[in-house]
Amino acid sequence: MLRYTHGCTVVRPLQQWRGLFVMASEKKPVPKKSYKRKPKESQSQSYKDLTQSSGRISRIEETVYKKRLAELRQLTKTLSANINRIEEHKKERNELSHVLLPSQIEKSVDQVHKSISSDTTTSNSTTSTTSTSTTSTSSTTPTGTISPHLLIVPTMKIPDSVAERLGLSLKYLVNEKSQNWPRVLEELKKSEGFKGLNSQTVTAFIACIPQKHLVYLIPELQALLNDANIKLQPSMIHLFMKGVAYGTTINDTSIAILESYYKRLESLETPRLSTFELMIKAYGKCNRMIDINKMLLRMKQLGLETNKTVLSNLLSTCVYKARDHNQAIQIFDSMKFFSKSTNPGTKEYQDMIVSYINNDDIEKALDLYQEMLKDNIDINQSIMVALARGCYSREIFRYKAWDFMFEIRQHGWTPTLETFEYMLYLSAKDGDLALARALYANLLSSNSTSARSFSLMLVGYAKSSYLSSTGYKPPLISFNENGRVFRRNIISEFLKSNTDELPLLPIEELTTSQQILAESSALWAYTQLNNPQFINKESTTSYLNIAAEVGTMDDFKYRYNSATYLNEEGLAGTRTIIEEPEETEPEAQPQPKEIIKSPMLTQIEQRKSEIKVPRVPLTYHVALKAAAKFKDYQFAQQVWQERGKFRKTSSFRELSRTEKDKSDFEFASSMVLALTKMNMLNDALAIVLSTEYQFKWSWRQLSQLNEAAKEIGSDVTSQTLYGIVRRSQIKHNGKMRRKDYKLYLLNKKDANSVNNVY
Repeated sequence: MLRYTHGCTVVRPLQQWRGLFVMASEKKPVPKKSYKRKPKESQSQSYKDLTQSSGRISRIEETVYKKRLAELRQLTKTLSANINRIEEHKKERNELSHVLLPSQIEKSVDQVHKSISSDTTTSNSTTSTTSTSTTSTSSTTPTGTISPHLLIVPTMKIPDSVAERLGLSLKYLVNEKSQNWPRVLEELKKSEGFKGLNSQTVTAFIACIPQKHLVYLIPELQALLNDANIKLQPSMIHLFMKGVAYGTTINDTSIAILESYYKRLESLETPRLSTFELMIKAYGKCNRMIDINKMLLRMKQLGLETNKTVLSNLLSTCVYKARDHNQAIQIFDSMKFFSKSTNPGTKEYQDMIVSYINNDDIEKALDLYQEMLKDNIDINQSIMVALARGCYSREIFRYKAWDFMFEIRQHGWTPTLETFEYMLYLSAKDGDLALARALYANLLSSNSTSARSFSLMLVGYAKSSYLSSTGYKPPLISFNENGRVFRRNIISEFLKSNTDELPLLPIEELTTSQQILAESSALWAYTQLNNPQFINKESTTSYLNIAAEVGTMDDFKYRYNSATYLNEEGLAGTRTIIEEPEETEPEAQPQPKEIIKSPMLTQIEQRKSEIKVPRVPLTYHVALKAAAKFKDYQFAQQVWQERGKFRKTSSFRELSRTEKDKSDFEFASSMVLALTKMNMLNDALAIVLSTEYQFKWSWRQLSQLNEAAKEIGSDVTSQTLYGIVRRSQIKHNGKMRRKDYKLYLLNKKDANSVNNVY
């Protein structure tokens, strides 16, 4: 019997099973010829099949054997390589046993100072430690002295000749986040500076300095170059220019320095394309389009073609600085059709999407987004955040805002701080205070808060849906399936991890004005103690607006006086006099019982360490809003009297004419609205009449006054407002007057009659 087992398969000759279930009624003699052995040539077909099957099985066995043999050989090679690697590690450990450790270096302070002060390449000092061998190794000099720079690995590739001179000073560069480059240059100066080094080595060293540090180190580097009698090379000048131009904004002084470097560079050689790219980018940061055009003209004179980098910088200037949307569209379209090398990429699409959103054209922004998907152009988080912002600004697209935010998660991207802050913005604007608190607690726990996130959190308190005048509305995030899970998880995590260290109440929802006022006051005090740099005009206005929305008049007055002050600098006849306070007991000023504030604020006030911000035009707008809500005419009078005084200060006079007019119009609109809510309609109308030809009045500012006049049946006031709005439209919008329209129709009719005659 032939039996072969492989993979649970058994093969037997088929003849053995033939006739097993065959039955006969009578026994018949078997012919003798049936017992004769058949020759090989006449074997049955089944036996031939068996033979072929056996050959196939043998070939399978041979293949499996060869495969296992190859695996065994590979395993042998791997083991051999690992053994060799282990032997190398043992050898390295034996060699490193002679290298001084930092703790051992500290024991021989005198020797280290000696090795630093001397030239490490020709040092003759020897090590003198009791626990190490004096055998020379790869980490020692031929005389046995340790090379200090070999013990420290900086975060960038410092040229070896410079690293040897720096020695242990390289320890100031091992941390990528906090590098002490001034100290490094100081130590380098003690070790002969750049003397004896060629310009290529010096250039390579300067290139290692991050641009954000380089701008402050140029004088020291220039001094080191002068001491070594090394002339300033074009490559060095270009590096210095990059350092000066670093950052999102640039001032006139830096521009003047760049221009002087450019002139010096032009005197040494023909400026390269990279130099023009840098100058155009720098001019774009301060919106100097005239100088950009000069650079483009100079490029044309030198025969340099405008490349993608130049066009991209021009596009960014038009979008973020000049705010010229039409020019941005032209540049973007020209990049598409100029050449294949200038086709816009992710950055250019991002800038153009932002431009469309800034101009309230979310439809075009979404079209560009679909175009990116169609052309397989990479999409980043900033584009998703911009589209979410654009959708939220339009009522019909508002529900799509969170969809774009969760696209970031679906792409597997780690949310950036910008993304996280915009989630906070959406929840705050939507009145979802529970989610906003949970997100901000997450930022506090990770020490990632910023002035922007702090202001947004304060906006969330004022926008709470639970205390909204229009009634509670479910948050927009609840309409997204991923959003519901995300909201539930992050709020649950906040409730579990909330501790006494955070200035937030350990509850999920703040449903009363007392809770909102108490927590916002505690957060304000906490920020004054831990992050006073976050207290600015934006956050202070939001802090006041909380009391105006959900507090009382006493709450608002307390915050108004404790967080802001009138900066009288620049007023005629005003002097700053510093006097020693009299040592008398001040009279206690009892606070009204209605005021809700944190105990920490009381301690800060007692220590006289509270932070106050100068009042700005928006401050008076919020103050009038509070006076109108609580119908406090006396406080409203104080506000507009002080606002008249504020217009004479330096802070207001330094504003441009456009900003001044805009601020005055907004304040006048606030006065009209406040007087309307206090039922002082004649006074409100008097303000409108006195400024009819000064401001562009429309129904947006006067609709509430008109409705109030109609309610009391004052047709005269209503007709007067109609006349003011109509004349304003004619003057500012070019609207045609009724009699002019009649004259236009008459002339058109006469012209048609003449044409019919001919």
